[in-house]
Formats: sequence, structure tokens, C-alpha cells
Amino acid sequence: MEEGIQFHEIWELIKKRRMIIYYFAGFVLLAALINVQLQTPLFMARGTLLIEKEGRNQMNLLSQNYYDPDWTNEYLNTQQRVLTSRSLALKVVEELERLPAAERPQQKPRQGKLRRALQGGKEETDPEIRKAVSVSGFLGGLGVNNIKDTRLVEVSYVSADNKMAARAVNTLFDKFIEFNLEMKAESTKQASEFLTAQIEELRRGLAQKEQELQEYGKRKELYFIRGEDSTVVQKLSDLNGAYTAAQIERINKESIYRELKGKPFDNYPDVRINSMIQGLKQEFSARESEIKKKSQIFQDSYPEMQRLRSQQEGLQKRIESETADIARKSLNQAEAEYQAALKKENSLMELLNQQKGSVVSSNANAIYYNSLKIEVQNMTNLLDFLTRRQKESMLSSRLEGLQTSNIKIVDRAEIPVLPFSPNKQRTLLLALMLGIGGGIFLIFALNYLDNTVKSPEEVEKLLRVPALGFIPAIGAKASQSYYNHYYSDRKKQQSEQKLKAVELVNLKEPESTYAEHYRNIRTSLLLSTPDTPPKVFVVTSALPQEGKTVTDINLAVAFTQLGKKVLILDCDLRRPRVHKIFRIKNTIGLTSFLVGRSRIEDIIYRFPGEPNLHVIPSGPIPPNPVELVISKAMKEMMAGLRQHYDFIFIDAPPLMGIQDAILLGEHADGLLLVAWGGKTPRKAIEKAKTEIEKFNIKLFGVILNKVNLRRFAYAYSTYHYKYGEYRGDDEKRGEA
Repeated sequence: MEEGIQFHEIWELIKKRRMIIYYFAGFVLLAALINVQLQTPLFMARGTLLIEKEGRNQMNLLSQNYYDPDWTNEYLNTQQRVLTSRSLALKVVEELERLPAAERPQQKPRQGKLRRALQGGKEETDPEIRKAVSVSGFLGGLGVNNIKDTRLVEVSYVSADNKMAARAVNTLFDKFIEFNLEMKAESTKQASEFLTAQIEELRRGLAQKEQELQEYGKRKELYFIRGEDSTVVQKLSDLNGAYTAAQIERINKESIYRELKGKPFDNYPDVRINSMIQGLKQEFSARESEIKKKSQIFQDSYPEMQRLRSQQEGLQKRIESETADIARKSLNQAEAEYQAALKKENSLMELLNQQKGSVVSSNANAIYYNSLKIEVQNMTNLLDFLTRRQKESMLSSRLEGLQTSNIKIVDRAEIPVLPFSPNKQRTLLLALMLGIGGGIFLIFALNYLDNTVKSPEEVEKLLRVPALGFIPAIGAKASQSYYNHYYSDRKKQQSEQKLKAVELVNLKEPESTYAEHYRNIRTSLLLSTPDTPPKVFVVTSALPQEGKTVTDINLAVAFTQLGKKVLILDCDLRRPRVHKIFRIKNTIGLTSFLVGRSRIEDIIYRFPGEPNLHVIPSGPIPPNPVELVISKAMKEMMAGLRQHYDFIFIDAPPLMGIQDAILLGEHADGLLLVAWGGKTPRKAIEKAKTEIEKFNIKLFGVILNKVNLRRFAYAYSTYHYKYGEYRGDDEKRGEA
């Protein structure tokens, strides 16, 4: 059953390559430290505003509805936009520039590299551009946040000058309150100016009429005339009254029209009470709240954020469009009413003039006197009305100036003592975490990019065949803490350190760990079949120079130590090497026998150091190795050798591109596949296994050779058995 990666394997991998973490974390920490040291300390000053509801109508003092019942968060959002507007920022910048030179903030202008390059490194001299740059710089350090579920707004400003940061926030507060009061009083001021002009004009007309009346009465000697003496006079009186009422109505309509014309569309009464506009604004506020929440999680380029911002922009456009439509309709209606009132006034004026002619023709003196008197009275009434309206407007304007603003300063900004950026402790801690995480990622990335087989478990997971064992590389043992403490025999360790080659290690150093590994593989082979152990083995590899010949010889020597008669048959007829290890001549051998030039007895060599070990070298290299391997003589020879030897080990060429090992497998009980630990690619060994299975050749398992335990100690920590302790226990039991 395939198992996942064990925790101890991960720990050993990280522990073995911990220097990567040290170097990477050190580099990130150094970069963060340099960045922190190079950054200019920034100070943040904070202040708090309370923005209450406002609902007074400038020209309607009799109204008791001081608060708009549909007031929602859109007013706060509007005020926040005003706080960050360029017009208000310009006023603040101009106010700060009027400070004395000693108190004026010394800020370095922030210009882009491209702008400086285009200007040749010179300062900007255009006043308008400098002003625009100053406003942009001010807005760049300004922050405005609405405190949730309150009417409080927190305003912050970031600057390298702590005094400048506090002064900027407090100046912004003062200018914002002034700006708000100015906006409120603007409409009332326009209406008041219109009424003043009308009153002055009416007073001049009234004075002229009164003087005309007095002069006419004196000249005609008229002291008392009753209006009811004549129907003509009565009709003239009625027309005069109607004309006066029309004038009052026209002035009212004109005042309303001019007042609306001087207001922004948002302040139109029809707009403020429109349920659809209020609904759209509530939906816009909800979208804005949702964007604020999600902006803490997602970036602006995230599709959901783009969709929400697109919906918000659509709502804003719709609100502006609907507001403009309703306001225009309201303005057009006011204009139409004003024009109708003006038309009515003009019509009555024409009728009045006609009636005056009739009065003059019927009773020129008395009637004309009465008409002058009535006209003077009507003008007096109109003047009284306009004077009252002017007083109301003036009172409203004064109250606007004297009243406590609906915007109040809760906390003024104080001069910050400590900089808020850079936060050295947090930056270095984050850099350390990033460095450790990045180092661990690099370790796993390098391990993932390593496409070689490194451990028996990896072989079993990859090929689903037994891993018979592994052979350490000479001079590449694991570190002291992982390996050497398992061996109690110091002489054995010293002898292993003198080894320069692993050939015939079972005979030269039979008590070494290398010989012990070969004996472990021998045990695995003997137990590989349930009934009888296999006798004939073909030892091959996926690629050249993976140590198959040395493995073949040392395994054969390990089997002779059981008292068995073992034969080593060199069937690598392309690049034979067995004769070099045993230092025997290769003038005659397997090929000599297969072509009929030698007898079997003549090609078998007996190794002097081990009487049970016999060797058949390859002989001269033939031009047709495959034909010899599949020959009848080869088959008969193998049948005869099976009768005389307990075990036969055949050294075969590598599998990649050569079929010799597969053909030799027909004469054997199965194949042993040798791989170079940490060097043989996974794809190569997988392809070799596929090639073997394609011809139904039994594969006993895989032997990892030349394993660098120092490099892959994390993969072999569980394989370090206490052979020395076992041997010591056996000796103690023997002595007993």
C-alpha cells in the first residue's frame, strides 16, 4: 500500500538543507533592515469629526421639519468626498502657505523620474502646476475613514514633519466647517440680493407715485374723493387689486425660480423627497460598504471587486441622471409658473391701463386721482410684503452664520511623538517569517525538481516492486549523529575509511557495513520466492556505469559465504569488466565456448581467495553478441551449469537500447535491476521496468547502488541498523 510523505522525512529534509533557510532568511532580513534604515520616518496625526443631520430650509422659517427623515449614510459619504476634494485641499494648502516661514512645513516635492528627466532636473516654475502638485501631495497624505455605526469621521494625515501632520488636520477641519457654512448660506444670499434689488426699485416707483398724487391733488384742488362714487372707479380698484396680487404671485414665483436656479440639483426639494432617488442612494451606500469590506480581502483587479465597482459606477450614473431629470423638471415647472405669473401680470397691467383710460374719459380728474391713490396704496402693500420677506431672508442668513454648525470637531489632531512608519519590529518579524517560509519553499522546490530515485521507499512507490536494499557510496557515509554511533567497533570504522573501492569488499572487509548491506540483499533474494530460492540471476541496470558488475560480483561472494558453490558469468559481450576486477586474462571465455573454440572446462576460472567462487569471463568481444546469446549452445551451457552450481550470477549489459539482458532473462530465474541512488532518473528506471514486463521476465527487485548517505541522510535515517550492537550481543552469547 502506498503511503504519503512521513513527517520525519520532511523534518530530515529540512534539517539536512537548513543552510538554504539560513542564507535565504539572512538575505531577506538584511534587505528588510537596509530598506527600513533608508526609509524616512513618517508621522500620522489623527482627528475626529462629528457630522450631524441637517434639514433646515433657508427660506422657510415656519417649517418645523428640521430633519430630513430620509437622511442616510449617503450624506456622510458625500461629506467624506468633500473632505477629499481638490477645492477644499487647495484652500488648506493656501492657508498653510500663509504661515510664517519658521512654521511653514518644509516638504520635498515628490516628482516622478520621468517628470524630472523631462525637466532636466529643474524645479517646476509654473505657479499653476506647482499648485496642482502641492494639492496632489496633500491629498496623497490624507486619509478619511467613517467609523462604523456612528456619525464620526476619522481624518488622518501622514507627513515626515510631525508638526505639519497635526497642523494639516486641524486646518482641514477649520476650512471644512467654513466651506460647509458657505455652501448653506449661498442660496439664501442669492434670494436676499434679489429681494433687495426689487425693494429698491419699488421704493423709487412708490416715491414717484406719491409725489405725482400730491402734485395732482394740489393742482386740481381735490381733497376727498370716494371710490364708490363710480362703477368705473370700482372696476379700476378691482383691477388694481388683481394686478397687485398678480405682482405678488409673480414675485413669489420668480423668487422660487431664482432660488432653485442657484441651488445644486441635490438640494432641490423634489429630489430630496423622491423615493426612487433615496432608494438608489441607499443601494449605492450598501454597494460602497460591501466594497469597503471586500477591499480588505481582495485586490482591485479581482473580478468580484471589478464587478462591484462597475455596479457602483452604474448606480452613481443613474443617481446623477435621475437627479438631473427630476431637478430639471422641477426647475422647468418653476420657470413655467414664473412665466405664467409674469404673463398674468402683464395682461392685468394692460387691462388696468385700459381701465385707466376709461376712468380718465369719464371723470378725468377725480377718477385719475383715485387711481393714483389706489396705485400708491397697492405699491405700499407690495413694499410691505417684500420688506417682510427681506427681513425673513436676512434673519435666516444671520441664523445660518450664528448657528452652531452641524459639523463639530470632537478631537483635534495632536502632534505625534513617535513615527508610525516604518515599523521596524513588525517589518523585521515579517521579513524573518518570509525568509523562513521562502527557504522551506526553496528546499521543497529543489527536492521536487530532483527527478532521481534516492531511497528504497521511493523505488517501491514508483515501480511497485520490492527494494532489495542499498549500497552506500565509498567515502559518503552519513554524519556522525545519524550513522557512526550505531557501530561500536572503532577498528572496523578505521578499516572502512581506508577503502577506496567496493569491488570484492566481502572478501577484503567481510565485517564492514558495505559487506553487511550485500548480505542483507542476499537474504532478501533467498526469501523472494516462497518454495525454493532462485538459482540464476541476471544483474543489469537501466543506464551504463551504475555499478551492476560490482554488485553482481559482491552478491556472488556473499552467497559463497553460505558455503554454496557460485558461478559469475560475464555476459556483457559489449563492454566486459569482470576479468578486470578479478585480474584474469580475457583471451578465452564465454564467446570462445559458444563459437566452439574452447571447452567449458577451459573457460572456468577458480578464484584463489574463495574456493566456492568460479568465474567465466566474456572472452573476445564478438561482432554479433545477440546471436550468441540466443544460440543453442548458450541454452545447453546454461542447462549444464545449473546442474553443477548452487547459484549463478550473470552480468548483463544495460537495458536502454540493448536487448541482451532481456534475452539472457530467458535463461535465468529472474532479473536484478541496479540503479544509482540519487543519479538514475525516474523515467529511465520506469522505462527499464516496462521493458522487462513487456517480455514477461520476472523482476526480483531493485538494488540502489552508490547511495550518498551524507547527501540523502533524511531518506535513509530509518535504515541505520545497529549491526555492531547485534554482533556484540552475539559475541556475548557465544562467550556465555
